[in-house]
Amino acid sequence: MTTRWFFSSAQVGASAKARGRSLDTSVTFMREMDGRREPVTAVGPRLSLVGPGDVIGFDRAMVLREEPPPGAAPAAENILASIEFAHADLPWLLSPGPAQTPSPQPWIVLVVLAEDEAEPPREGNPLPVLTAPVAALPPLADRWAWAHVEARLDDRVTRIDDARSLVALGARQHSAEVIARLLCPRKLKPDRGWIAAVVPATEAGRAAGLNTAPVGSPTADAWRAGGGGAVELPVYHWWRFRTGKEGTFEELARRLDFRPAAEAGLGTRTVDVSRPGLVEQESRPATVTLDGALRVPGATAAEVWSDTAAQESFKASARIRLDDPARRRAEIGDPEADPDTIAVAPPLYGSDHTGQQTVPLDRERPEEPESWMTTLNLEVRRRVAAALGARYVQLEQEFLMARAWEQVGEIRQANRLLAVAELAAATAEQAQRKHLDPLNAADLVVAMAPASTRMRLSAGRLDTSATLATLLAASPVPTGAASSSFARLTRRGGALARRAARGPNGTGNVSAVPVITQGLLEMGVVSEEAPDAGLPGEVRALITPFPLQWRRMVDRIPIEAMAGRSETEARPLRPIMAHPTFSVPIATELLARWPEWAVPGIGALPMDTVTLLETNPEFVAALLVGLNHEFNRELLWREFPTDQRGTSFARFWPSAGADVDEIARWPLDAPLGDQLRAGGESSLALLVRGELLRRFPGTALLAVRGEGGKLPATFGGATTAIALDESTVLYLLDGVDRQQALDEDWFFVFREPMRGTQFGFDSGEPAPTLETWADLTWEDVGVDASGFIRVARRPTRTPSRPSPDDPPAWGRDAADMARIAFQQPFQMAFRAAAMLGD
Repeated sequence: MTTRWFFSSAQVGASAKARGRSLDTSVTFMREMDGRREPVTAVGPRLSLVGPGDVIGFDRAMVLREEPPPGAAPAAENILASIEFAHADLPWLLSPGPAQTPSPQPWIVLVVLAEDEAEPPREGNPLPVLTAPVAALPPLADRWAWAHVEARLDDRVTRIDDARSLVALGARQHSAEVIARLLCPRKLKPDRGWIAAVVPATEAGRAAGLNTAPVGSPTADAWRAGGGGAVELPVYHWWRFRTGKEGTFEELARRLDFRPAAEAGLGTRTVDVSRPGLVEQESRPATVTLDGALRVPGATAAEVWSDTAAQESFKASARIRLDDPARRRAEIGDPEADPDTIAVAPPLYGSDHTGQQTVPLDRERPEEPESWMTTLNLEVRRRVAAALGARYVQLEQEFLMARAWEQVGEIRQANRLLAVAELAAATAEQAQRKHLDPLNAADLVVAMAPASTRMRLSAGRLDTSATLATLLAASPVPTGAASSSFARLTRRGGALARRAARGPNGTGNVSAVPVITQGLLEMGVVSEEAPDAGLPGEVRALITPFPLQWRRMVDRIPIEAMAGRSETEARPLRPIMAHPTFSVPIATELLARWPEWAVPGIGALPMDTVTLLETNPEFVAALLVGLNHEFNRELLWREFPTDQRGTSFARFWPSAGADVDEIARWPLDAPLGDQLRAGGESSLALLVRGELLRRFPGTALLAVRGEGGKLPATFGGATTAIALDESTVLYLLDGVDRQQALDEDWFFVFREPMRGTQFGFDSGEPAPTLETWADLTWEDVGVDASGFIRVARRPTRTPSRPSPDDPPAWGRDAADMARIAFQQPFQMAFRAAAMLGD
């Protein structure tokens, strides 16, 4: 860790020892005579140093940062414009030496002019030229107070002398940890554009930049404070920025007011369910309260209609309609019939994922959990959530399918190979049944002779694993008996049979038992009682087409989907069923499209309001089921290779990781909300609407555990933010539930966006007591008619609790002025216990 140190200046090299623009030189020698050593100093010539009139600027690479930065969001009006330089000695490098002021006078100065006071710098020779009214320029006599050095040193450095030595070393080495800064002591006005420029502070520098002769003394100031008219100033560097409307971060943050969600009308909406539309029933007045993705903390009541009889009638009728496709399939005796064609019925959400084609029966005992499918399909508020997910798919089907096809390229190619392999295996199997199955052992061995060297038989034939060829070579079967030429010679009606028929007996039988069969019988690898067992059975198994094609596909398709298959399955070469995955958090889509469904009542939330909500696991689970249900139907319609059981959308909130597991793995007898990764537990969320967020879009909210009822000295704890519009943001406190926030005394802290080191004073009314310089306001400081701070005018109040170690003093030196004006990021905390009513 590092500590911020401020110093009034940094002068190294010749400029640190010069007197005015002159530098005396000398060399000291050691003279030794008669064994004695004594120093001898030789005085050299007096050198003239380069001054502001000898240069026309500095390298633009010296500029590290401008504040407010150009092109950024509108700045607060309470800060001072500033510019940082990489070389810590740059503002004093050409200064004419120490002056009779608390700090050395820099040779450059930062001026800030409103756009209605001056035009942007115009082209000049050799530098751009700014025509500025003298009344809008800072008093040059005070410029020493608004130039300083900042160093970031290790926390272990505590002594001022050690720090000063390190800063001097860093300035000489141009360390990135030591920089110089110029401030413009002008109070900015809100809602206007500004021109900031670095210009010379002396008449010599002004004349050199304009390529003219100096008017008066070269060491004189470039303009006279309080003078009238305008002055031409050469510009070394400039930029433009804009201040926002009136109101600093602190002022806007203090406007935020906490309101309980129920009091603000958030979390629920009442709808008319007199005619639900899902079922045919008599119209009778009835309403029900629907919740959203976010609800009032602790609001976990069951769905209750204003007319409970109508609610029970709805559930009974809805169950009948949802079960109709399964009942019709049972009536016609076809359990595989398509439910979308056999009966027109409302969607049974979750049926494709679970295989459950009817609404699960009601629980037998009240203490048993209701099936998540029952809750999802028979409660109006959960069917509404599921329908929202389905509607999103319907609206974005073209975009979603385009992304889905992008993900399935390799799988489509693999499925083409599997289809070809399965067709080849089926064709080969039919050919084997026709041509090889009728063959006896001898004919089968002959037919397999060309592949005999590749057919490895099981161990035990010859005490070792062997091929068919080695088996025949070691058997009594004569060499060549299994060849195709020998088979042609000895076949029925062959040449040998015809010669035998002309013999003395004239029988035409060469042998009653083929010679191959005789040899195999002698070896015991075939049996006359079981001709298909032994070697013939093993050979037939080795040439079965499906295992051969399976092994071929495993080598060609290195896909994880193949790893869970086996050649012993009924259909190992079936197509790979995969589903695309989408990591988009659906909550952002829901809040953008239908904010009143996500957070009922959000449209009426007043400005400058902070309220506490909690996530609704049942709503989230219901929406994700409906979303995946509808998307799987779309995949099927588009002939995407899927079995409608995948969970393509598993992420609802924009926090890390998926919110649900594969829906197909959900236990059917578990509650709906328990299927989320948090196990049904809700996390808190802070909803904020205010001008603060529009003006400062980088506002962060930190969730912090308290220590003894207070914030710890240092803390982090970033939250996930979802912007609903430019002035409304939802901050998710992932993993922090209502009870945990109470037990651990959590705080929710708004922190001002960090854009770099800033200087200035608070706006608004002064605090009753000025405890530290950080509470100093512009009203305490006071400015002249042009809006400039006058160092000679001390603040009207001094701190009652100054820093005990080294309290800064107004006007003592530039370092103290930097410490007084330094603006720490503002923070404002809300305590969870107070927000939750404890």
